[in-house]
Amino acid sequence: SDLPDDSMMMLAALGFVLVSVSADLPREIEDGYYPGRSGDVIFMPSDLPDDSMMMLAALGFVLVSVSADLPREIEDGYYPGRSGDVIFMPSDLPDDSMMVLFGSDHLKSEQPQSLSINSVRDGISQAFGMAGTAAVSLVKDDVFHRPNLNFLVMVHGLGKDTVSKYNLHNIFALIGNNPTIKLEDISYPRNPLALSVTLVTGEKPAVHGLVADSWQEGGNKKHALTGENHAASANIADLMTQTYGDECLAISMSSSFAECHAHAPHKATRNTMSYYYDQEQKAFVSQNGSPSLQWSLLSTVQNIENSDLVELFSRIKLAGGDVVFNTRENSFLVKSGPSASPVRFHLDDKVDAALLAELFYAKTLVKKLATDTELQRKISDSTPDSVTLSFRSLNDIGEKYGYESKQYLAALKLFDSAIPVLTAKLGELSPSAHVGELVLMGSPVVLDKKAIADQINHLSLASDAGYLPTLFLEESIDSSHACQVLRMNLEVGSSGLRTFCPNSYIETVVTTLDASGSTATEDIVTIQQLKRWQIILWLSIAGFFTLLAGVIAFGCMEYERDTLLFSKRRIKEPSRS
Repeated sequence: SDLPDDSMMMLAALGFVLVSVSADLPREIEDGYYPGRSGDVIFMPSDLPDDSMMMLAALGFVLVSVSADLPREIEDGYYPGRSGDVIFMPSDLPDDSMMVLFGSDHLKSEQPQSLSINSVRDGISQAFGMAGTAAVSLVKDDVFHRPNLNFLVMVHGLGKDTVSKYNLHNIFALIGNNPTIKLEDISYPRNPLALSVTLVTGEKPAVHGLVADSWQEGGNKKHALTGENHAASANIADLMTQTYGDECLAISMSSSFAECHAHAPHKATRNTMSYYYDQEQKAFVSQNGSPSLQWSLLSTVQNIENSDLVELFSRIKLAGGDVVFNTRENSFLVKSGPSASPVRFHLDDKVDAALLAELFYAKTLVKKLATDTELQRKISDSTPDSVTLSFRSLNDIGEKYGYESKQYLAALKLFDSAIPVLTAKLGELSPSAHVGELVLMGSPVVLDKKAIADQINHLSLASDAGYLPTLFLEESIDSSHACQVLRMNLEVGSSGLRTFCPNSYIETVVTTLDASGSTATEDIVTIQQLKRWQIILWLSIAGFFTLLAGVIAFGCMEYERDTLLFSKRRIKEPSRS
């Protein structure tokens, strides 16, 4: 009944006879259609993206179309060749990272409510008179009364929302009684190492390059902080040792080898001491630190009841709970409250042992710093020192048992009791000459790993799920096609996941032309690099024209009698009146 009546005929000149065309064919398909090659049927989505752009560069570079819908978090966290082919991101990404400041004698009375994670390094380094470009300084500008100790306590997998949700009232009291700053511009994926390096170097993973503890590169597995895989930027310990020499004490500890060394100077000095947990030895060991600070978990827990480590959990006991070591079962029984179910952490289990070892060693290390004569001499001298405690075990407990499990809740209560003790003891190392930071790096990012695994198996993709939320695909697989299928299947389901193909969004081909006009080279750059190049280009152009305008104005200037130019010209031309 509604038969179309919109056909038309166009007669071409020069002996060509032409054609009837239906007028309702979209312009995009009409432009892309070539008879005999374009097929019989073409499918097009109703929401076709229309956000491509082209930038034409001068000086022999020809460029490029870039899709603009990649989230800023992923763009900041993407490093070509290391970040994988597919990235999964939940739609409800946590945004509760924060920093608590200590050292009221040196802190400014007014602190910013929020701060980019990129600015933390400079905010700390400026406290010790070192170079920094941050617009906001956290400490007083007092040349004659600078601190000589900075301590940094970092907890991954814990944010303000988690503190409120599980009523971690001891940490909540620290937040309420000290200056607190919300940390912004957190990149994704939220890998603990990538975020730690960002905080201490002031650069995003797109610049410093350490996107995770390990990644796939060229078909091989690479490990961070080994070989040539180091951060491309200086951290806080680097600034201290390069500014004040190797008298600076630079101590760092973590259950992770990479995390521990991320806070150490690139070039180890005689006072560099980095300790990490060796799961096989069940001990904290070091490649360059003092043997006196190495520590064994098994030898310590045998006398746990008689040691001062019980002080870590005094707040649990005050709340009606208890932490007890069972020698026969080689485990700790944690009861976080009078009505809480007891939870057992076995020292024969690597994840459980790492949780307790991190907390125990942190307390032991701080005590040795306070009682060892040589270490106290180094801390009390006028040279700035840094002590970093970085905790990674909360994430591991949550990944193993689940973030709603009783084991994860018990681990949170252990940290709630221990963190106030550790920050207080660190402050006592240099009571009137310290500044400190407690960084809660954010609540855990929970992925629907079952939905991802089902899709990987359904598509027969050979990939290691240990790299999630990043997926590395084999070179034989069309990564763009596989990513599009994953996106379509996951986003229509109930997984709450967003799927991104960074290679399709971020990588841009820059083609340089030689003098003959033929293609010379092709390079891969990121949007961030392209933005910087454009800034430099336009600033250079603006500077050139400013200089040109100044030269022209100078040449056209009139020689008035009261100008220096007139006086000089008169000396050269005495006859001029």
